[in-house]
Amino acid sequence: MIMKLNVSNELKSRLVHAAENGSVIAKGILSEVKKNVPVEEIIRGTCNCFSTKRKRTEAGTFKKIRIVFTACSKDLAHPSFPDRNNPQAPWFPENRTDLEPSTFVELFKNLPKYSPDEINYFCSALSLDSKVTVRLHESMNDFMEAYLESNYSPISDSDTSSLHSSCMRYEDKARNAADFYTNFAGAKILVARDESNNILGRAVVWNEVTLWKSINTPIAASLLDRIYSSHAFVAELIRKQAQEAGILLRRRYNDYTHTTDFTVLNPIEGQEWAAGDNIQVSLTVKVPACRWHKKGVPYLDTFYSLHLTDGNLELRNTEGDTSIATCRSTEGRANRRKYVCPKCGKIHSFPDTAFCKNCQDMFYISTVFGQVLKGTSAEYKGKKYPSFLFKKGRPVPEFRRYLQIEKLFIS
Repeated sequence: MIMKLNVSNELKSRLVHAAENGSVIAKGILSEVKKNVPVEEIIRGTCNCFSTKRKRTEAGTFKKIRIVFTACSKDLAHPSFPDRNNPQAPWFPENRTDLEPSTFVELFKNLPKYSPDEINYFCSALSLDSKVTVRLHESMNDFMEAYLESNYSPISDSDTSSLHSSCMRYEDKARNAADFYTNFAGAKILVARDESNNILGRAVVWNEVTLWKSINTPIAASLLDRIYSSHAFVAELIRKQAQEAGILLRRRYNDYTHTTDFTVLNPIEGQEWAAGDNIQVSLTVKVPACRWHKKGVPYLDTFYSLHLTDGNLELRNTEGDTSIATCRSTEGRANRRKYVCPKCGKIHSFPDTAFCKNCQDMFYISTVFGQVLKGTSAEYKGKKYPSFLFKKGRPVPEFRRYLQIEKLFIS
């Protein structure tokens, strides 16, 4: 009797999904499994039946899942075999041998030697028995869904999932982040989901980026920001989708410290950089400062520094003299570095007064009782302000920008 390679239904399902999700190893193994030949032509050694075992580890709000393979030798023709001629017979634990994924792969005679990166991808992809989809979204509701912890996958391939440990996963902070990205920064988001619609990963996409190769050479660019994911292979799928979508740059290091280090995803017109090149550059994103935005700022990994330059608000990946705030608080608000005058819009460093020195001297009178504001007051949204900040009952542009900026410091 010819014994053929036999794999369990769960193993076959995991291999199919891993192949769909980009694992070249899973694709190769599936091609071997489908061959209608004796098992000894495919497998080294005497094992002929394979399955998987899920090893679970509690990790707070999620479970770490690690897949190991089980192997055994079934002599289906032997008269003493308890389930003779039944390839799907129960596998008794005492007859099984546990194999690590790399050992399992090496059993296949006809497959090439794979790199450590390919092995790691295979291990990560096996831990999720589902096809993954990655799509670009831009609405506030899409951002909210991608950030909310209640929508996350209940499993991960690691006990240190960057998605599940994100400081923006709570409802109040997720809402502020969605508001900020949609209504203040004009960003989009790549979201990875499984077949049950659980969130597996996310990354903010900045389409309107200016790259400064030198101080006088602005270049239009786009950026895939830091990736948060439950599985390592999901991060790779998000990078691949970004490249296919024509996004030009991605973060070289998936962290919050290396803010000027990037990898080229697609060639930039007029530049000598090729896909895969690593570069160090300064980036800026102009934001619509007077567009509606309720309050707060999410923790920003790349464009963490808010600047006011020539009356325009910009998010940058570097600090400087024009920086008025940093966006690195886990409390959902900006941290103030300098102050903006509500009258003229200039930057100043005086915490005891809202106005810069010139405007302070212009609109205040020194009396024996201290500084007194000139003119009358005007009410706006339930609060009273100096009337010179309004024209025909509406805030002047500088004051409107000031009000928008002040919302960033409210969590």
